[in-house]
Amino acid sequence: MAWTAVILAAGKGTRMASCKPKALQTLAGRTLVEHIIDKLADVAIDDVVIIHSPEAKKDFEKKIGPNKKITYVEQEQALGTAHALKTALPHVISDNLLVLLGDVPLLSRRIIKKLQKQTLDNDLVVLTGEVKNPSGYGRIIKDSEGKPMAIIEELDCDEAQREIKEINSGIMAFKTNVAKNLVERIKPSLKKNEYYLTDAIEIAYHEGLRTVSYGTTEEEVFGVNSKKDLAEAEKINRKKIAVELMEKGVTVIDPNRIDVRGKLTCGKDVTIDVNTVFIGDVTLGDGVSIAPFTVIANSVIGDETDIHSHSNIEEADIGSKCNIGPFARIRPQTKLEEGAKVGNFVETKKAVIGKGSKVNHLTYIGDAIIGDNTNIGAGTITCNYDGVNKHQTRIGDEVFIGSGVELVAPIEVESGATVGAGSTISKHAPANKLTIERSKQKTIDGWNRPTKKEEN
Repeated sequence: MAWTAVILAAGKGTRMASCKPKALQTLAGRTLVEHIIDKLADVAIDDVVIIHSPEAKKDFEKKIGPNKKITYVEQEQALGTAHALKTALPHVISDNLLVLLGDVPLLSRRIIKKLQKQTLDNDLVVLTGEVKNPSGYGRIIKDSEGKPMAIIEELDCDEAQREIKEINSGIMAFKTNVAKNLVERIKPSLKKNEYYLTDAIEIAYHEGLRTVSYGTTEEEVFGVNSKKDLAEAEKINRKKIAVELMEKGVTVIDPNRIDVRGKLTCGKDVTIDVNTVFIGDVTLGDGVSIAPFTVIANSVIGDETDIHSHSNIEEADIGSKCNIGPFARIRPQTKLEEGAKVGNFVETKKAVIGKGSKVNHLTYIGDAIIGDNTNIGAGTITCNYDGVNKHQTRIGDEVFIGSGVELVAPIEVESGATVGAGSTISKHAPANKLTIERSKQKTIDGWNRPTKKEEN
């Protein structure tokens, strides 16, 4: 069966106090609408129609990027949810229709599949949520057989109806021909002169259509309308991901203090400590340990590697049994081979560090290739930038670089070479020899240290 998902995302997000549309607010590193589209990727959805405000099309296209399955449709006037769906319907060619909201990002694939399954035997399925505090939500009114009769907004509820905990999520699934019929029957509200899709329930009930409700948790249907809601959604999402990780065997020291802003894949016996952030696609191998206050973005961490606290790793390939940090910064295009060590206050960029090699502390390694079992002393710098172009430093196997060395690229230090501490090396350093370049030490007699002049 063919399905189209219509995402109602024309809300301007006035309560967000933001220039961005509500559906383009950021949750866990991605926009709200991207969370929804991601869920649709693994279910039987053939096409997606996004309803947006007149000024927002470029913003949506920029964030979501090119996608042949997505059609952007402008809602010229903000005349309610039924009007938004009516605007989308000319672009729907499938037999079945799923209506989603651009500000309800936490809906799971499981629930989407349930709605699709329910639609096989029904004309309309409305998703509801059981909430502790239904204040502000429309209530689901049912007949004696449990069939949904209507959705009543809170302002119109009587005292008994206000006590109902089952609320409308705004998410529905239809037979497409049924949706077209119902939308045409909806009349504008007297208060705002807008067309509300919730009225479809009452019309369908009185027409004798096969209409059912399907209930889920409060978290699944949580709507994001303000920055406060956005923070609550982060909390819900964080807890959900932490639980999923722990169910797969990951040790999460505190589920409330881990942020996954993308996709995190973990092997066996992984330990993640507090206040850690994972951005984009991150893979942690077996036995990896992540210490507190670590940020890892779009990187692969090999088996049995230890990442110590306050380290920042971005777009890197880290091998097995490596040791990083604390306070290390691993910048893009860094590759660490098995057993390599990058210590505290070390920065790397576009560098390969060979097996068993050590860059222990207070060092910058950029545009460099380092061989195996090499030791880089404290305070070493690869001088890779001449003010215009970047140049490469090549260091062989089993090299010893003393402390406080400057390697002026382009340069090669051959395997087995030793470079004395305090040297500025600008020429080739041969294998198995000691290379030193230092100016002669002088002591100046009669020299006086400058003193601060007194102000008048």
